Amino acid sequence: MLELLVYIFLLFMILLVFGTAAYAGMRASPWVPVFKRDIERVLKLADVKDNDMVYDLGSGDGRIVIAIAHNSQASVVGFEISFLPYLWSKLKILFLGLPQRVEVRFGDFLSRDLSQASVIFCFLTPMAMKKLSPKFRKELKKGTRIISYSFKIPDWEPTMIDRLDKRMSIYKYVVD
Repeated sequence: MLELLVYIFLLFMILLVFGTAAYAGMRASPWVPVFKRDIERVLKLADVKDNDMVYDLGSGDGRIVIAIAHNSQASVVGFEISFLPYLWSKLKILFLGLPQRVEVRFGDFLSRDLSQASVIFCFLTPMAMKKLSPKFRKELKKGTRIISYSFKIPDWEPTMIDRLDKRMSIYKYVVD
């Protein structure tokens, strides 16, 4: 009986890990981390102030939310739908002593209210950016800064583009 329970638990864990990863890939974006060498570029474009509320849509292993917390006193919330990166980021945040300022929520950011954000970071597929475009227009306040790593928001004009050598482009948008 115990052996059967162990097999059921393992099957559940496999389905949880691979199922959420597959769902994330279909819904918005598979987990692909931001290059460490580009984090400073992201931080510079985001220009996070201590009173900002920063959302990272698809926060993965937490490297952006952690970098923001180390470089400002802003409140930071990550949204992650893939279980393994979510769990890993929660552990890193706990280990680094940041759970008072950094929160990672397990779930789909497309179904969350984004109106409290003053800065949004995303590294998502063009399909996800297309889904987010009307959501951004509907929910975000004037002046909210959106930093998109690699992919543009369709039908939006970036206020700034950071292209360093042949690395990934980083786009900055300001909601008007």
